[in-house]
Order: sequence, then structure tokens, then C-alpha cells
Amino acid sequence: MRVLKWIAAIGAVLMVVLAVAVFVVLSRYDFNSLKPQIAEAAREATGRELTISGDINLEIGLTPTLVVEGVSFQNAPWGSRPTMATIKRFEVKVALVPLLGGNVDVKRLVLVEPDILLETKRSGKSNLEFDTPKETAPAEKATPEKAAAAESEGSGKLPALSLDDVRIERGRLTYKDGRSGETTVITIDSLTASADSISSPIELALKGAYNEKPFEAKGTIGPLTALADPETDWPLKIDARAFGTEIALDGTVRDPLNQSGVAMDFSVKAGDIKTLEPLIGPLPISGPLAISGHASDPASQTYKVSGLKLSLGENDLRGSLEAALGGKRPKLKADLSSKKIDLRPLLPEEDDKKTGGGAKTAKEDTGKVFSNDPLPLDSLKQVDAAIKIKAGQILLPKLALDDLTVELSLKNGRLRIKPIKAKAGGGSFSGTIDLRAKGNIAKLDMKFQATGLDLGKMLKELEVSEDLEGKLDVEIDIRGSGGSVAELMARLDGNVSVIMGKGRVATSYINLLGADVRSGAFRLLDPGAEKEEYTAVNCFVCRFDVDEGLANTTAMVFDTDAMTVIGDGRVDLRTERLSLSLKPSPKEGVVGDTPTLSLGELAKPFKLGGTLAKPKLELDPAAAAITIGKAVGGVALFGPVGIASALASDPTGDENPCLAAIETARTGSKATGGKKSVAEETEEKVKETIKGLGEGLKKLFGK
Repeated sequence: MRVLKWIAAIGAVLMVVLAVAVFVVLSRYDFNSLKPQIAEAAREATGRELTISGDINLEIGLTPTLVVEGVSFQNAPWGSRPTMATIKRFEVKVALVPLLGGNVDVKRLVLVEPDILLETKRSGKSNLEFDTPKETAPAEKATPEKAAAAESEGSGKLPALSLDDVRIERGRLTYKDGRSGETTVITIDSLTASADSISSPIELALKGAYNEKPFEAKGTIGPLTALADPETDWPLKIDARAFGTEIALDGTVRDPLNQSGVAMDFSVKAGDIKTLEPLIGPLPISGPLAISGHASDPASQTYKVSGLKLSLGENDLRGSLEAALGGKRPKLKADLSSKKIDLRPLLPEEDDKKTGGGAKTAKEDTGKVFSNDPLPLDSLKQVDAAIKIKAGQILLPKLALDDLTVELSLKNGRLRIKPIKAKAGGGSFSGTIDLRAKGNIAKLDMKFQATGLDLGKMLKELEVSEDLEGKLDVEIDIRGSGGSVAELMARLDGNVSVIMGKGRVATSYINLLGADVRSGAFRLLDPGAEKEEYTAVNCFVCRFDVDEGLANTTAMVFDTDAMTVIGDGRVDLRTERLSLSLKPSPKEGVVGDTPTLSLGELAKPFKLGGTLAKPKLELDPAAAAITIGKAVGGVALFGPVGIASALASDPTGDENPCLAAIETARTGSKATGGKKSVAEETEEKVKETIKGLGEGLKKLFGK
């Protein structure tokens, strides 16, 4: 027994002597002599130079400390500067005893003035891609034993890592994008992270700047030992301030390394969303922003936001979002509701009042309204979606919708919006859209119907001047196919009808028309309209039936207290050419009791020609001869008063020219119940007038 004690004592003494000897050797060892070996190892691993210009010091003990000063790492040969990274001082202190058990307990880690540059070339190649020579060895035949060994080696766990105290002082991270030419700089004034023990949460504190815009963050995260344990919830609680915005995260992640098991509450608050412009670019909207919700992953590669609440100015949005990323294509689901959404800042309309109708536009440059650019049909095939939206009010540049409900589905490149239901201007609005992508061709089937839409009320909701009043009925039923908007319009089939009852239009609206249209428009509406603030409208009725891109008028009537204008013709959507004949008839009392030759001027027919981009309204010489003949016949048969009677008579023979036009527009039939269409009855009236002209001339010359 005494011998064993002596052996143990001798062993202990030897260990102490050995430890002292190691300490003496290491403490006297010149670690700077290792610089060439360290540089060579870095060169073999990366193909670049690692330079240590300062000293390498190692303090020996149960918590040895390594200090390295003046470290620099070479950049890629094509880089914008010679060094990719520099560190003024690197210090790490590690507990020795935990290393014996395979754990890494970093008691202290300090980086002073680290300066790191990440950049890419125009081709997208990064300076993180190292050009290292690789030796090719003959492939060894796989055996079950080697496969098992490889599997066992790959399944090994990483050593547990803990950080007791981490500090970064005056750090700088720069990213240069070779494609965009943009540079992003993140500076770190100070970063500290500390924990009481290996199993304790880590306290974080960070202050820095993003492109010279200050930010700060503080909070706690779970211990590093729990990162690799998928059976343990890893807590995270962070509060950050940046760009005038407050961000808060509070929750847990079950498996952070595989981004699964997320259960996280989040919130974002900004006094004005404009403060985020340095981060995300120019924004067309302003106002206070607030976002909150709960993020989770209910299934593998599926992420969901529930309890979503978003407010931006007067806009709000609530509901849930879900994205499944694991299938052939991502699948999105959304169920959203809102009290009010104002999209006008995001979809600005062209301000004609500012340009005065004279500013050059893209339409004038190309001479076309419909674009020949290929439709982005590939985007329909990138994702599947099922979205439901309910909104108390949606404001668009020229439309205000109330009580909107929309159901959207996108699957295998087919977009269906069915149904769309809403109220607009006190009336109802409904429709469906079916858009299918077949290769690079889109097939569209669209139906819309608006009934009793009060224009004045809607303009008031849009908070714009009430320059247009009247109740509107609109019906659209069209189908077409094409690879661009121009092709789609050239192959369009269906019909479009617009019916407006009594109302009024502001003279300022007419003044916005181009010079080729404006002067004639006043004569068509009302000879005295240019001097008045408003022009009263009894009705406006229009229906186009479209066949293979040719839109032919089935009914077109514009009736005011002074004029009844009947239109006939077509619009060629393939060439965008206009060919519409507009036949005005002034009403009795327009020019007083003593008609003059100016009455004939008022009754001259017009032709609306040109293109959709550049319409031209001009006198129609052929139709003008008929009108003049009608006036002369009136003089011959009835005397001077007959002129007014001939020119002011109702072209349809009805007391109200709107009634027949409305029936035609709604039914789409030019002859219903044995009655002729407005255009046909008008032509017969013209023929009767010409015949009367001949008879009048015979009587005039005594024949």
C-alpha cells in the first residue's frame, strides 16, 4: 500500500515538473518564428497571402490567451484594393479544461478595428471565391466499410461552443456590387456579447451605422450550446432602432441551423415610412407605419404569418399569409381584410392639367397606345396562389370601390379572379377575369358590369373636383389572345357598352383635349358651351361590338339641351385607326327666332379620325353636302323658318333620342321589335331630306 502511495506521489511530481517544463518552454518560445508556417498554410488553403506585421503572444495558463497584432489578408487580384481584410488586434482567451471534454469555452474574444471588404465583379464572381490548385487523385472504389465510415464521420457532432465575453471595436464591413456599382458600408462602433455560463442566455448590445445612418440593437439570445440541439427551443428577444424605425422580435426557434420550429412575435414601427428610403429606395407613399404579427412554420419549408396587422397612414390590412416553398413551385395563401386601401400614390395617373395637353408622352413617341412588348407570362408560372381579400374601400386613380370582395387563384400559369364584387358610386360592380398562359401566348376572358355608378359621388370619395356628374352603366364582355397587349387587342372579340343618364361635364375637361379635337367638340356639344362652366348632358349611349379586333358601333348617341349627336363607324384595334362619323342636329331655339347661315355651320357633320394616340376631329365633306342640301331644301319648302325645323328635328323621330339608343346598347341588336336602329333611322331621314330637296327644287323652278 505504501508503495502505491509512493508511485502516486512520484507521478504527481512528474506531472507538475512536466507542466512547469512545458510552461517554461512555451513562455520562452518565440511564436513570431511561426509566421512563415502560418502564411504558408493560408496560401495553400486559399491561394492568397496572410501577413502578420505585429507580434504573436501566447499567455500560458488554465485559460491561455493568444494575442495577434497587425493581421492582413490579400484580396482577389481583380479587387478594388490590395487587402480583403485587416485587423489591428486579435485576442482570444480559451478555457483549457473544457477542451479535454471536446467543448470550446471562449472566455474572451476581442477584435479591434476589423476592416472587411466583400465585392463582386460585373460577372457576379465574388472575392470570397478562392483560386486554389486541386490535385486529382484516382477514385477509390467505394466499399460498405468506407461508406459506413464516411457516414459516421459526417454525422459527428460539432464541439459545443460558448462565448463568455465578445467585443468588437470600431469595425467596418464594406460590400461593393460589381453589377449595380452600389456600395454598402456598415460600421460598428461597439458590439458586446456576454453570458454568465455556458448554458446562460447571451446578452447583446450593438451600436453602429448603415451608410452613415446610425442604428442600435440590444437583447438576449439563447446559449450557443443550444443552437445544435433540435430538441431545445432557442430563445430570441431583440429590440432595434434604425432609420427612425423600431423593430422588436420575441420568441423561440426550435432548430435555428435548419430554420425550423419558428414561433416568433414581431413588430415594426416608424413615424414615417419615408425614413426607410435610404435602405429600400424611393417610396411613393408617406405616413406612419406599424406592422405586427406572429411568424411560424407549421410544416416543413412552410412559413406563416398569422394575426397580421399593418397600418400605413390611413391604410390598414389584417389577416394571414402563408408560403410553402418545398414543392415544384412556391405556393402562397392569403386571407386579408381592410377598412381602407388607397392605391393612388402607387398607381399615379398622368397629370394632363400640368402638361396642358402639350407635353410629349410615350404614346406620342411610339405613335401607339397598345404596347408590343411581350407580356410577362413567365411570372404566372413561377408561383401558385390562393388569395382572398375583403376591403371596405379601395381608392384607385379613377375609381373608388366600396365593400370589395375578391378571390384570386393562380395555378399552373392560369390566373382566375372570380368573383370580383364591389359597390361603386352608390351602384354595384362585379366581374371575372380568366387569364391563361399557353407558352408565350395569353388567353384572356374578362367580364365586368357596373350599374348605377354615380360619377359625382365617386369623384367626391376620391377627393377630386366634381367636374363630371351622372349615373353610369357599363358592361364589358371580351375575349382575346396574344403575346402582347397589341396582339391581344388585334384578336379581341366581344362587346363594350356605356350608358350615362342626365348629368353634366365641366368645360375644363374639354379644354384638356388636343387642339385637333377641342374646337370641334364644343360645336358638337353646345355652341355656347365654351363660355359656360358646365354643359348639361341628357344622355350618352355607346356600344361597340368587337370581332377580330374591329370594334363597330351598334349605338352611339350624345344628347344635350342644344345638340343631338349620332355616331357611326368603327375603331380598328389592330391598327388603332379611328373612323367615326358624328352627325349633329341642333335643337329648336338654339340660335334664336331669326336663323342665320351660322345654323348650317352648327349642323355640319364631323369625322373622328386619326389614331387612338392622336385622334383628329374634322368636318366630313361628304356628309356636309347632305347637311347643306337638307338646309337648302328647308328654305325651298318652308321658307327661313324651315331651316330651323329641318336642322333641329329629332333624327330618330322620337321625343327622347336616348330611349332607342339605350335599348340598342343593352340588347346589342340593331333592330328589336321591328324597330330600326338609331343609325338606320338617321340614314333614312337623310335620304328623305335629299328626296325633299329634289321636289323643292322642282317647285322652286316651276317644274
